[in-house]
Amino acid sequence: KNFNESKQRDIIVHEKYLYSDSQKKWISQKKIKIEKDIEKAYLFANEKEFNYTNPIKFEKKKISIYKEIVYFNLKGKEMYKVSSINKNLKDISKKNNTYINSETYYNKIQNLKKGEIYVSSVIGENVKTSLIGMFTKEKAKKMSSPFAPALNAYAGVENPNGVKFEGIIRFITPVFKNEKKIGFISLALDHEHIMQFTDTVDPMDINHKQNIADASKGNYAFMWDNKGRNISHARDYFIVGYDKNTGKKTMPWLSKDVAYKFDKSQLEINDFLKAYPKFEHQTLKKKPNIMQLKEQKQISLDCRYLNFAPQCNGWMQVTKDGGHGSFVIFWAGVWKLTTAAAIPYYTGQYKNSKRGFGFVTIGANTDKFHEAAVQSKTKVANLLIEQTKSMKSISDENEKEVNIYVDDLVKKLTLATIIMILLMIFVALLMSRYIRSKIEKLLIGTKKFANNDFDYKIEVSSKDEIGELENSFNLMSLKIKSLLAHEKILNEGLELKIEEEISKRREQEQVLAQQSRLAGMGEMIGNIAHQWRQPLNALGLVIQNIKFSYDIGDLDDEYMERSAKKAKLLTASMSSTIDDFRNFFSPNKEKDVFDLNNIIEKTLSLVESTIVQNDIQINKIYDSSALDVFGFSNELSQAILNIFNNSRDALVENNINDPFIQIITYQNNDYAVLEISDNAGGIPKEIIKKVFDPYFTTKEQGKGTGIGLYMTKTIIENNMAGRISAVNKDDGVVFKIELSIFKDESKETNKEINKIS
Repeated sequence: KNFNESKQRDIIVHEKYLYSDSQKKWISQKKIKIEKDIEKAYLFANEKEFNYTNPIKFEKKKISIYKEIVYFNLKGKEMYKVSSINKNLKDISKKNNTYINSETYYNKIQNLKKGEIYVSSVIGENVKTSLIGMFTKEKAKKMSSPFAPALNAYAGVENPNGVKFEGIIRFITPVFKNEKKIGFISLALDHEHIMQFTDTVDPMDINHKQNIADASKGNYAFMWDNKGRNISHARDYFIVGYDKNTGKKTMPWLSKDVAYKFDKSQLEINDFLKAYPKFEHQTLKKKPNIMQLKEQKQISLDCRYLNFAPQCNGWMQVTKDGGHGSFVIFWAGVWKLTTAAAIPYYTGQYKNSKRGFGFVTIGANTDKFHEAAVQSKTKVANLLIEQTKSMKSISDENEKEVNIYVDDLVKKLTLATIIMILLMIFVALLMSRYIRSKIEKLLIGTKKFANNDFDYKIEVSSKDEIGELENSFNLMSLKIKSLLAHEKILNEGLELKIEEEISKRREQEQVLAQQSRLAGMGEMIGNIAHQWRQPLNALGLVIQNIKFSYDIGDLDDEYMERSAKKAKLLTASMSSTIDDFRNFFSPNKEKDVFDLNNIIEKTLSLVESTIVQNDIQINKIYDSSALDVFGFSNELSQAILNIFNNSRDALVENNINDPFIQIITYQNNDYAVLEISDNAGGIPKEIIKKVFDPYFTTKEQGKGTGIGLYMTKTIIENNMAGRISAVNKDDGVVFKIELSIFKDESKETNKEINKIS
């Protein structure tokens, strides 16, 4: 009792207010005197723009910091108690004996150690309202509600006679005697002291202290806990509270879309919100559930479900790491500057919260915030009006001369325009004839190309876009002709070369690598054909459209330029395809640093057409960060390609429904890990250990050489100093490749130096 009486603090209280029917608002019954006893500076050096405001002496009263101080034993029996809530000693192990039947701290404090403190959230009974904003008779009538301010929630100037939110924050610590826990001390902080931090602040007034909050101006402070629930507001009905009959949190104010989903769920509101996503697409386009105000009269603010107020997400963002920030938002018809700052309190349940106890926000109407600038703008506008009047008299004197000059200028421009039109028509006819002759050559070349006549060459007679297109056709023809000839030679000698090399140089790894490349060459040619089919068709359509436009007279410079650019892009794409496959078969002479994810994408692009053709789905889950590896990128690409081909062939041969190949990359300590799996049924247990042996294959004769996976293992383990394994999992096989992550020693040294600094 002595301790409680010594722990008292002043709070600011406001005077009595009465409702004015004529002014339709609440009027103070006591004039607050604001003294300004210093008009000028004492010293000449300080008198420029000198301003001074005396603090207002508001009425104050002392109240206890705590609504309740209790000592209870280990079984929850209250032994000693000073309380303004309930003076009877109770068994608080039972929830219905706690404040508003809502507290469950007894089970949570059992494992508290010496010196540890349990801190609750804000706990208080929710106060209802039938109106938002100024509590007037007109609004009550519009809402079909009786004008009963004393039965509705307190809201500062908007309803100074309302019911105030009565809450506590409970602090509990264990008591020890002879190193043995014998009970607990509980202190219930009076929530009024929390309200004093926000309800007495006006951020835009000359006197920042106030004795009553006025939310109607848009300039006020409010507070949220670390989860985003309102715990202090100028309008008490916005504070999150409990239902004393059920002991559960009351329904927070929902947006219309969330309210609709809640009604359909048939769940209790707290059970529904447990599974509902937080901060779901918050936007000003969403609307509040007004029926909730009319029917339940409960509209407490939980930022997590206040989806029509995107500033909630903004406050959580700027305070997520315990910092502060601000932004401007258009809210309730005005632009508001809103700031937020975390409350650095890290005890009990707030110990691991970066946001601490929660955060304070302050809103300010930007019109008020920029009031000085607006006044300057008005002065400038008045000056401009005077200048405009002066300029008008001068303008009227010169108007006649200006009109004469304009008439003469119009005549000259009209003549010049007619001449320009005639010149443009003449140039257009010349261009049309020139483009037509070029198009005819391109059409002949396209038909020859479509009939596999690659010896035909289009004569390049210009260096413009058409000439570049003709040159691209010729280069494409040469590349395809060369590639087909190379393919024919490879196909004719492939089987003979493999048989000779197997018998003569079976143990030489480099020869086996070349065999693996040659074995895949024919398949690559097929992939080229697949990837060229679409651009070839598109190119033919471009040429046909040009001719069609010419025939119907719609061919102009703009259309021709678009067609030329499109054709150029298509031929460039086909040329790029040749480069991609050529680069793939180019051996690495030196090791380099490359990103594992990029190599996978490059390899996948080489076989993607045949994979798509067989309706095989590719599932990719890549590590978000770069996985840098040091080695031979092309050899690694060949190794990965062998696994892709094996998976594809197994899926096709086994006629799998909904076939897929899954690619996963991630970092495991100092290793970059690649896992390639499929659902082709896996590899029989008795042979899975042999899949990396040379010349071992399960494919039919003529469909596999048995060196693909052997070369894959050789590349990974011998050339890349990595590891590879194959295991059956679920309904397929998983190939796992582990490669050392490249570390830039200079960067690591710089990091260490920075740490020391």
